[in-house]
Amino acid sequence: MRECLSIPRAVVVALLLSWPLSSAPAQGLSARARVDSTQYLLGDRIVVRVDLRHMPGLTIQPLVSDTIGGFAVLGQSGVQRSTDSTSRVEFVLAKYDSGDAVIPALPFLFFLPGDTASHVALSNQLRVTINTVPPDTSEDLKDVKPVLSLPLALEDLLLYGGILLVAAALGYFGYRYWKRRKRKGGSEEYVPPDRPAHAIAMEELGRLKAKKLWQQGQVKQYYSELTEILRRYFENRYRLPALEETTDEIMVGLRRLRPGPELLASTEAVLRRADLVKFAKHVPGVAEHEESLAAVYTFVDRTKIAEMTPAEASAPEEVKHVAS
Repeated sequence: MRECLSIPRAVVVALLLSWPLSSAPAQGLSARARVDSTQYLLGDRIVVRVDLRHMPGLTIQPLVSDTIGGFAVLGQSGVQRSTDSTSRVEFVLAKYDSGDAVIPALPFLFFLPGDTASHVALSNQLRVTINTVPPDTSEDLKDVKPVLSLPLALEDLLLYGGILLVAAALGYFGYRYWKRRKRKGGSEEYVPPDRPAHAIAMEELGRLKAKKLWQQGQVKQYYSELTEILRRYFENRYRLPALEETTDEIMVGLRRLRPGPELLASTEAVLRRADLVKFAKHVPGVAEHEESLAAVYTFVDRTKIAEMTPAEASAPEEVKHVAS
């Protein structure tokens, strides 16, 4: 089972808020979660197995970050296909507080065949009890050690704490100021490419396809290069500082340009999927690899311009979109 890196909770929250929820059975996916026991000790590995029943050809993606409902997520297996209409996902959880607890419903993002709209299905909740480790009564009790006195006075602690807070605040505001200045100065320093943006992107996509990275198991490298090509196209085509922005910031800029709901949905799906691969060690299926590449090809093709005119090279961010 693969270990799961920390993924910002904002990523999962943004996914759940930005995509419409749907009734799982009606849309072709149901999820049933189960555990081997309802009694665990503090810090025990709790293996949650989720059996998925779905329409054939469905694209499924778990939406579980590093914590869920007070449980730490230690790892997850990714979607393991059993048959055309059944799959399984395993999550390894742990809890460090004792008492009765509820493992909340686990969310799964899925796409119906031939449909670019995304849906979210939820599993059932599970109730478990977390017990403390019983004391070892085989050894004699020992005297409690005396409390150690702090060598620093309260005034010293307050002084050092204040210095740390000021340094952290200066670092934070300095970073925000640098980022704002960099964005403002981007329009003056920007140098347009010597070829149309779509020609550069198509050539780079062709080279990426020829590398066959995901076929060789280099899934993270594949999505890193794919999204870098897409982000560079945004910069060359729309003058968006996409190489330095998060997925949420990129989508805000794209929505202002209004390329169309279909292109927005497919592009956001590629960027979100790449975030999960890079930050949560998620491994998409073969169909998702091909869909991601096809989505980038489609975006570039449908937003291309025949050639870069002088007006476009000097225009602000509000570049007029040309759809095919």
